[in-house]
Amino acid sequence: MKLPSLKKLPIIPVLVATFLAIGLLLFVNAYSKRGAFSQLNSSGGREILIESQNIDSDNDGLKNWEEELYKTDYMNPDTDGDGYLDGEEINSGHNPLVKAPGDEQVIFPLPVGDKYNLTQKMFSDIDVVLKSYITQKNQYINDHPEIQSTEDFMAQASPETLQEMLNRAILYNQEDWLGKAEIILAEMPEVFNIEISDNDINVSEDNSLDAIKIYANNLLAYLNSETFFFQEKNLLSIKDALSNNNLSLLDKVINDNNAEIEKLRTTEVPPSWKEVHKKTLKIAVTLRNIFVSLRGYESDPIKAMIAGNEFENVLSDWEKLTKEIADLNKSQNLNLSI
Repeated sequence: MKLPSLKKLPIIPVLVATFLAIGLLLFVNAYSKRGAFSQLNSSGGREILIESQNIDSDNDGLKNWEEELYKTDYMNPDTDGDGYLDGEEINSGHNPLVKAPGDEQVIFPLPVGDKYNLTQKMFSDIDVVLKSYITQKNQYINDHPEIQSTEDFMAQASPETLQEMLNRAILYNQEDWLGKAEIILAEMPEVFNIEISDNDINVSEDNSLDAIKIYANNLLAYLNSETFFFQEKNLLSIKDALSNNNLSLLDKVINDNNAEIEKLRTTEVPPSWKEVHKKTLKIAVTLRNIFVSLRGYESDPIKAMIAGNEFENVLSDWEKLTKEIADLNKSQNLNLSI
């Protein structure tokens, strides 16, 4: 039984580059439909696709794909029938599948809905990008006195010039809006800065060698399972899903791992392994939230871009965790094959 070694996977640098490149591209595409950017979006098919991914069939504040992840009914605005819309319940920290009262949300909520939409929360920063773009446009017109109108500008400026203006408008302000996004995220640590306490897991009193071996084998079975995020086939699926916009592949990986997270949370853990278990759970939840954020790029491109950056941090945490598991295995003479 061998833990996935990310250093040996050639897909990792490709995947990181894909996340970052797609993040910027999708940010541009998502906002090229707004105001001064409206002329930049020349792909009619892309417009339709973006809209279809943002459909909220029952107008409950959750998009259809978000309802799929939460297992709510996308044709019923109040799945549990307690008088509160599904989106309202998630935004207020309640479970849309359980009737009030006593419907507190799951301990590690999915970062979907308006509550976790960074782009919406930073809407004013988009105006900064717009102003930067308009400034560049005005400068371009000043440098080309033959341009007399907006129509002349659009006719004479090449698509490459327009795209470059937009990219600069975004990148020149990136440090500012990313900094503000980090401030907002600091108030929502459950998105990427997850902390696992002893109360969040099921620590047993049995620290016998037999109990440790049973637990350790179960943990390694999970980390080596076909559904674990870091298996190469899943990383390839995620890359293909984002590159080809076949998001059903990404939904499957998220749902499979979401089920495993609940199992991890309730598994009995020997005291000597609780720190390893907490780190494993943190990595699992953070990865799930990263991929959920990437899945929601069309409605929240800023969070998708940050999710791409967070992926690199998790890679480092994973390498440290595998070493810690190996050290425990050696110090406790477990003779596990890792």
